Amino acid sequence: MAQKLKEIPLEQALKIGSGPHAVIEITDPDCTYCRKASTFLSARNDVTRHVFFFPLSIHPNAEAKIRYIFCATDRALAYEEAMAGKLDDMKFKPCEDAAVAALVQAHKEIGARIGVTGTPLFLIDEQVVGGADIPQMEKILGSKMK
Repeated sequence: MAQKLKEIPLEQALKIGSGPHAVIEITDPDCTYCRKASTFLSARNDVTRHVFFFPLSIHPNAEAKIRYIFCATDRALAYEEAMAGKLDDMKFKPCEDAAVAALVQAHKEIGARIGVTGTPLFLIDEQVVGGADIPQMEKILGSKMK
């Protein structure tokens, strides 16, 4: 899995931060565990996150939120809004941009190609972390925080 994650085209990711620890994140904006892990990572200034979305079928509103994020002028802020539950009321304007639709499809194909079956999934400094395993994430990253 680590090798497959390392081969993901990072230029297609939503990049957040510029810290020395590299994080590849496979997430779903409606996943409770994804939100928990995102809160943990957002509190750190020592990570560069490369976020890929893999909306699960059990979350029917996830893809609309992902499109909202990719259509936003400030994608990182829109991502934080989604992960904080601020889009859960679905009162945002739907995004119908063809390039965004293609990017969402590319993310889903990347997740399928590497064998993602659930979210979240992380590659942190070349170590795979399945789920919102905060103790394991802390062990890899250390205790440096904002």
